[in-house]
Amino acid sequence: MNPNRVPTIELGGTHVAVAVVDTTARAIVDGTYLTSPLNSGGRADAILEHIAAAARTLGSDHDGRWAVAVPGPFDFDAGIARYSDVGKFDSLYGVDLRARLADDLDADATSLTFVNDADAFALGEYAAGAARGLSRFCCVTLGTGVGSGWVVDGERTDGAAPEGELHLVEFEGQRIEARMSRRAIRAAYAERTRSAPNAPTVPDVKEIAELARGGDPIAREVLDDAFSFLGRALGGRLAQFGADALIVGGTIARSWDLLEPPLSAGIGRAGFPVLRAELDHEAPMIGAAFAAGGTTRRAATPSRRLVSPSIVAE
Repeated sequence: MNPNRVPTIELGGTHVAVAVVDTTARAIVDGTYLTSPLNSGGRADAILEHIAAAARTLGSDHDGRWAVAVPGPFDFDAGIARYSDVGKFDSLYGVDLRARLADDLDADATSLTFVNDADAFALGEYAAGAARGLSRFCCVTLGTGVGSGWVVDGERTDGAAPEGELHLVEFEGQRIEARMSRRAIRAAYAERTRSAPNAPTVPDVKEIAELARGGDPIAREVLDDAFSFLGRALGGRLAQFGADALIVGGTIARSWDLLEPPLSAGIGRAGFPVLRAELDHEAPMIGAAFAAGGTTRRAATPSRRLVSPSIVAE
């Protein structure tokens, strides 16, 4: 058994990924990364069997610790799913994933560490990415929604958001994801071009970005509005937190040339570092493994025991 190797599971809304992370090299061990599609709307047994089957491919060259990066709402300390009416994993509501995975993997239940996926991404960037050397930072992941992780000296904290979750924040009269998310960007483009929101002709964010680069004024306006709004929503919270920098990852961050200028302008702090995440799928894997290995400590502020769908107005 190799004590520096931590088998890691990352659960997403459309996939499950597994890998062995070498915490000394701060990298995924070659040949161990596997990802496969997952129907998050399926039966609980089918979902859990799929996760366990993927995890079993990792073998036994490790010391028995398991890291699991999962989205909220989730009781991370107890290992119990709390998904309800969130459009994914609803069948897992109330399921004790700690007990079930321990049984399926023939592991000790205490060997499983559950980590919020956005926290895991942030910790991965701290361990091996754009946040190396930073003392205090916020990391946001932009895609289907807005994920956020707040880190102080390698510790997960709630930062300047309720339960550490920016998507629970209401800003300028609406939730952040109502203006800054894949769905919101596509809907805004459809509205401005008078297309039906769910029509096949409505381009995805990647295509909207390509249109903006090609000179489409509506596409540019839609993206500028979304990214500037996010900057304004973040500006005061970053200052309150005393952040050294903002790290941005996720699929939408691939359009960095279009994202960074309006985002920085919205934050409104000249010279404040807005950095693109250096890692991709590796980030949540590495971050979760470091949390499970005790390399990063738990926050002194309340940890994310349970994320509930409350809203904090600003």
